[in-house]
Amino acid sequence: MKIAEIKEAKDQRPFQPFLIRMADGREIEVLHPDAIAWEPILADEDNDNGEPAEPLTAICVVPGGRREIIELALVTSLGLAPAEPRDEGKGKGKGKGKGK
Repeated sequence: MKIAEIKEAKDQRPFQPFLIRMADGREIEVLHPDAIAWEPILADEDNDNGEPAEPLTAICVVPGGRREIIELALVTSLGLAPAEPRDEGKGKGKGKGKGK
């Protein structure tokens, strides 16, 4: 997979969480645009074919704070991350200020 496709998913606004699907069947959730990074491509760096060089790996911070280093050549596809369940009562002050 080309880094440009991952960069496009990372840079979309508003950001939408996405999955990176790997050749070994793993799915890596990217829940925030800052949760994935790779070495920048420099304009004057070329590979042996004279084409612009692309990074070989990326690092992802996944839920729970773990880090996954992924080989970009083993990324098979990108997909939408499942929607996280929302806590409807959170921040609404349930039970507070009722005089109980």
